[in-house]
Amino acid sequence: MPPSPAAALALAPVADELGLTVKLLGTPAEEYGGGKVDLLNAGAFDDVAAAMMVHAAPVDGVGMTSLAIGSWKVRYTGRPAHAAAMPHRGINAADAMLVAQVAISAYRQQMIPDGVVHGVVTGGGEAPNVIPARVTADYDCRAATAEDLAELQVRIRACFEAGAHATGAELALEAVGNDYADLRQDLAISAAYRNAVAGLGRDIADTADSMRAGSTDMGNVSHVVPTIHPVIGYDCGDTIMHNPEFTRYGTGAGADRAVLDGGLAMAWTALILATDQDQRTSLLTRLAGRSKATRP
Repeated sequence: MPPSPAAALALAPVADELGLTVKLLGTPAEEYGGGKVDLLNAGAFDDVAAAMMVHAAPVDGVGMTSLAIGSWKVRYTGRPAHAAAMPHRGINAADAMLVAQVAISAYRQQMIPDGVVHGVVTGGGEAPNVIPARVTADYDCRAATAEDLAELQVRIRACFEAGAHATGAELALEAVGNDYADLRQDLAISAAYRNAVAGLGRDIADTADSMRAGSTDMGNVSHVVPTIHPVIGYDCGDTIMHNPEFTRYGTGAGADRAVLDGGLAMAWTALILATDQDQRTSLLTRLAGRSKATRP
């Protein structure tokens, strides 16, 4: 069981007494596609005063930031021809991809700070004696803010267009799901979580720098709703998240404790927000302001 259901179960017996409504949301396509963005656009967070989630990690941490990200499927369509007998009759889609990759590499010197572009070619021809007529790739652009991401995407799109112009191939760029915004954690809620998790005997660190490289659709939620997205640690050696080794460590007793501690820490945080009059008033005032701003 992840920490979020554990938090909801812990709060259920006292929610009515505290005048607290607990909403548990599962996220489809969290890692690729941005399911929280669809939930946000559908109104699932319209009545939410504060949003929380906890992610597994090698260490405990609060204050994590993340990069905005946009993902594309890239396709060049050319014209096949025999590579020896009549290469001049073909349009080489692989050459279009090569030009684009060189253009992206050349642009890195002027790329905005914290800008990152990475991708893989997923299809690049079928036979060495045939001019490749179709080449596909998956590419990601990341930046420190959603605004920087939009600027970066304009330039990287131009690099892909350069490949098409240089070779005569046709370019198709398809966005994969939603762009993810950068994560903006609420300082007051983060402080409440820090106190709660420390009370469980955990030594929590500020991970604002060490955890910046990733991306999460919780970033989009954080632009609208006061949000925290701390990480909860367990012993996994020197492995990093999102690889088979990290998954293997997730079956141990330390991982089980991390799930429960993460859930309890979120539950205690919600209790603090509900019972601290200043915190509660601030969150409800901000919620009312959002509702007024979106009212027709």
